Amino acid sequence: MKSNYELCLSGHRCILVPYRPEHLPNYHEWMQDPHLLEATASEPLSMEEEIEMQKEWMEDERKCTFIILARDLILIVTEQNDAKDPIQIDGKKENAEGGEGNRALDIEDIPPPPHLIDENGDTGIIAGTKKSYPNLTEMTTHAMIGDINLFLSEEESEYDSDGALQQHHQIHHYFHNSHPGDRNRNLLRICDDFNNSSDGNSKATSKPKLTQAELDIMIAKPSHRHKNLGTELCLQIMHYGASNLHIRRYFVKIHESNTSSLKLFRDKLGFV
Repeated sequence: MKSNYELCLSGHRCILVPYRPEHLPNYHEWMQDPHLLEATASEPLSMEEEIEMQKEWMEDERKCTFIILARDLILIVTEQNDAKDPIQIDGKKENAEGGEGNRALDIEDIPPPPHLIDENGDTGIIAGTKKSYPNLTEMTTHAMIGDINLFLSEEESEYDSDGALQQHHQIHHYFHNSHPGDRNRNLLRICDDFNNSSDGNSKATSKPKLTQAELDIMIAKPSHRHKNLGTELCLQIMHYGASNLHIRRYFVKIHESNTSSLKLFRDKLGFV
C-alpha cells in the first residue's frame, strides 16, 4: 500500500522495510522453494509476474507488506570495523552471507533499535518519524530474511464511534499486559492518547471500513528460523496496524500441520 511505501519499522533484532523492486530477485528466488510454496499456500510465479504483483500490491490499500531485514546481517562501518565484517549496533559480530547489496552503511544510515532512541523521540515503529534513511533499501538486500503482511478487510459487525475507540484502547491494553518484559514494553511504547490523533476530538466522526486484517509472516532464510523472531515481528506490525491503520481485529490462517506457527500465535501471542 502507498501509506507504508516510505516507512520503515525499527525493532530490536529486525527492521521492516516496504516491498520494493530492489527486493524482487531475492523474493523470486525464495518463492521457487517447494517448502515455502507449501507453507504459504502459494503458486510459483515467473519474474515478470512477480514484478507485476509488486506493482499491484504497492497500489492496493488492502495489502500492507514489509520485507524483514535482520540486523545481524547488516554491514555497519565503525572506527574498529573495516566494513568487511557485519556488526550489530550493540557490537555483537555475526557472519553474513555475501551477494548483491552486501555493502557497508554508516551507523547513522540504519534506524536504531527502540532501546537506543531518546525517551522524548519517536519509537521508530510509528509512522511520522522525521529521520530519513535513503540508502537503506538499496544497500541491505543481502539482509532480507522474509516478509510480513497485513491483508485488510471489513469486519462483519459494525461498531459506533465510541465502540471503535474503546476497541482500539483494548488492543493497546492487551499489548502492554500480555508482554510485561522490558524489551516488549520498549518495542510497543504507545503514544499518549489515541484521541490526540483525531485533532483533539474525543469521538471519531467516521470510522475506517477496513478494520480487520489477516496477519501473514514468512521467515524464508533457514538460518533465521527458530530464533524467536516471530513474536517481536508480529507485535511490531500489529502495533503499527492498530496505531496507524485503525485495525481492531487480527486473524491468521494456519494449516494444522504447521506446528511452529500454531505455537507462535496460540501460545505466545494469545490468538484463540
